[in-house]
Amino acid sequence: MDLYTLQSFARPQLPVAMLTLALDTALQACSIAILRGKEVAVENFNLLEKGHAEVLPPMVARGLEQAGIGAAQLDRIVVTIGPGGFTGIRVGLAFARALGIGTSAHVVGINSLSALRASHIHQGPCACVINARRGEVFAALYGPAGEVIIPPFAATPEDALSRLHTAFGDTPLQLIGDGAPLLPTHPNNWTTDSPDAQICPVALAHLGQNVDPQKNPPDPIYLRAPDAKKSAAPLFAGLIKQ
Repeated sequence: MDLYTLQSFARPQLPVAMLTLALDTALQACSIAILRGKEVAVENFNLLEKGHAEVLPPMVARGLEQAGIGAAQLDRIVVTIGPGGFTGIRVGLAFARALGIGTSAHVVGINSLSALRASHIHQGPCACVINARRGEVFAALYGPAGEVIIPPFAATPEDALSRLHTAFGDTPLQLIGDGAPLLPTHPNNWTTDSPDAQICPVALAHLGQNVDPQKNPPDPIYLRAPDAKKSAAPLFAGLIKQ
């Protein structure tokens, strides 16, 4: 055995940094981040009410190119699973699952309210509240260390306030999200921060790196039926016999 072989054999193996792709299409944005371990390689963010299906694939392709990696090198794919916009959630999940099938990456699902909290609140109790339309909000309540006190639910703003107040009383609480201003009058020591807040894809990626893929599958959280309605019967239905 020559000297080079001995040196190579004795050299300690350095840990390989996990390559993580995070993508969010659950709220009013389409965003991605790519991490090498904890280091941010790429972060792209685009405010978007609709059209996620057209924007997401080229955004991911461009991000992979910027990071200098191929999709096959990804170790983990993290995606928001709702609650949020029905179509946006479906677009993100379909893309993440398809990419996971085509690679060896584990696909992890993170609920969008937890991702919203991690994006803006690093300490202290927090209620994330987003506008669910149709006179409702999606909300969840988190403790000082981010522990879940009330998991995501859908309710009218009045009912949401009642649930949050019953659980937390008049204890100081931070409200975040575009649904927070919809809540009726609340205790004076409840503060509304960043009503236009969106999910940070880097925060989403960090969350997804630290969970068990088996316990956090990419399964959607819709909380209610979609806004879309079944099409009416065709005008000439029943005229042609089968």
